[in-house]
This record gives sequence, structure tokens and C-alpha cells, in this order.
Amino acid sequence: MKNMEQQSSKGLVLTTSGHETQSANSVKEYSDPPIPDDLLTEIFSRVPAKSIARCRCVSKFLASIFCRPDFTDLFLTMSLTRPRFLFALEADKTLFLYSAHQPHNPNDNSSLVATPYQTLIFPEYIGFDNPRTLCGLVLLWQMRVILIAATYLGYDRIGKRFKVLRMTSSRDGRPNTHQVLTLESGKLLWRMVECKFHFVPTLALATHICINGVLYFEAKLGKSTVIVCFDVTSEKFGFINTNEDMEQGLACELKSLELFNYKGKLGIHNKENDLYGKRLVLWVLEDAGNHKWSKNVYVFSPLDEKMVKHIKFVGVTGRGEIVYSPRPFHPVNWYFVVFYNVESKTFTRVKVEGLEVEEGEKNHFKNTLIGYVENLEFM
Repeated sequence: MKNMEQQSSKGLVLTTSGHETQSANSVKEYSDPPIPDDLLTEIFSRVPAKSIARCRCVSKFLASIFCRPDFTDLFLTMSLTRPRFLFALEADKTLFLYSAHQPHNPNDNSSLVATPYQTLIFPEYIGFDNPRTLCGLVLLWQMRVILIAATYLGYDRIGKRFKVLRMTSSRDGRPNTHQVLTLESGKLLWRMVECKFHFVPTLALATHICINGVLYFEAKLGKSTVIVCFDVTSEKFGFINTNEDMEQGLACELKSLELFNYKGKLGIHNKENDLYGKRLVLWVLEDAGNHKWSKNVYVFSPLDEKMVKHIKFVGVTGRGEIVYSPRPFHPVNWYFVVFYNVESKTFTRVKVEGLEVEEGEKNHFKNTLIGYVENLEFM
């Protein structure tokens, strides 16, 4: 075993075919590689995380590069330029995650090939109805936990740290509690943070999103619906007012606003505004300080309207295309995503291949995430 380890860490040479070979003249475990460090860093910042993990096990020299903060930062930066889809299937307390790249200019003849990404087995039910993905992490929830507290995931861009905000609230006048957990090495501890506003999160499962270091989620402030802003770096709270048009149909506590990233701005979708698929109404935050929103209405043709009734809004790509996917429990052997181009006002359906159904298992589709990126920080 020792000999194998020594051989695998000596004289690594990268060939144009992508295979690894051993140099016969290698005599030192950390001999200078034939390729400069900066070029290796640039090359490996463009490969999938699974390839990084395999190469790290093969070469101690490469492992030393992959652990450097400058490499992990570069890898995340490059990963942000190639976002991916995550497709979730569930079967008997097991969550199967598949991944596929997000196409830039899809057409009706396009197809995506989804490959197995992760398999997660849980002893208790884990929800994937309104998951959030942020810089390589995906926040999942446990049913017995969400009945107690609302939990949100944020990223501190300055400190380059993930933080989890947990809130418990009371409707009888007792003060809310607000706690923050910083995800880092060592012992994980929850810290209390102060908030001068007495707001109540509308739903523990309601969507939230972190954009440019600010965490947004829906809440009630008195009788009004507001968007709470939590600065992940300073850990300070604020809020943005909504309006009656945006709040249409939200009297039922089982309904909530959908929050998404629209080209670096906070976007809001309320399906109650869509007139049962006849149109799509999106609100975009233009000025947080003055609570100013812009309203965007896209009216569909009768033919498109029939299709929209059977799919659900997922979000918006970085290029501004609106993404739809089938609703949960859709057959996985006939799965697709739909892109709506707001400029040409056209829909494009792209088939997704590779979502396998285990024979004898009761599989069903759970959800689609857009904008997933890989991060080496927790590898």
C-alpha cells in the first residue's frame, strides 16, 4: 500500500488525452511538475468537482494545490459561469439528485443529459418542495424541525462564509428569537442576534433567496406582508414593503410569494396574479431604500396558455430567460424543462434524458433547481 501511494504521488504528467501517466525519471515525491502551478490551477478550475476529488486521491502534489484558498476561490468563480440544473427524485426516504448543464441558447431540438450526482438516504422525511441552492450548498429541511422554526441559508461575500439564520416566532406577543450559525470548521455554535422588528415569517417552507450578501424572505409585519432583508455580513435586519397587487390571494396561510434572482436583483412571483396561466406577472426590486418595484406582465397566446397550466414557475436564468418545469409527481421517464424568452415571447421545450427509474421502487419527481454551482470548500 505504501509503495502504491508513493508511486501515485510521483511524477504526475497530464497528457492531451486526459489520462495520467507516471514519469520513469521521477525520484522525488514533490519534484517540480512539467506544467507550471499557475497553468495547472487554470486547467483544473474548469473541470467538474468529481474529477478534482479523484485527482486529489491520486497525487499529493495536486492535493496541495486543490486545498489552497486561491484555488477554491477561483474554482467557485469559474463554476458560477457554468450553472447547472439539479433534478430531485424521491423513493422510499431516498433522494436521488441528477445534474445537467443549463443551456445558453436552447431550441426545440435540444435535449439535456442528466447524470447521477448524489444519493441521500434519510431516516426521517426530508422535504425538497422549496429547496434553496447557494454557492454549492443546498438547504434541506426536516418535517419535525420546520414546525418549530424557520431556517434560511445565506452567504457572507466579504468573509466568504456560509451562515444559517434560524427564527422562532410567536403570534401571542412573545418576542421572537433569532439565531445565526456560521458554517466553519470546529465546533458549530448558534449565536443570538438582535432584531428591532417584530415580524412573523409567513411560512417555514416559504422560499427565500440570498443575493449579493443579502438574505430575503417573506414575513408579516402587523397585517402587512413585507420582505425581510438580512445582511449576512453585518447580521442586521431591515424590510421592504410590498403592495396590494403583489399580495393578491395570500390571505390563505398555505400560499406564499416565490422569490428569485433576476439579473442580480430581487424578483417576486405570485401565481395568484397569473390568471390561471393566461399570463405571467413578475415584480423586480429597483430601489430597496425607497421600496420601489417594477411590474412586468407577459401575456400568453391561447396555445401557450394550455401548456403553462400544467407546468410550474422555477426561476430565471442569469441571461433573463424564465424557466418552467413539470409539477411534482410528473413521470420521470418523460421529463422536460421549458424556457420562455421574454424578448421574442417564445417558449422552448427541452427534453431531459437520463433520469432513471429504479425497477420495483416507487419513484416520483420532486423538484428542479436552477443555478446550481459546485464548490470545493466542503469537499
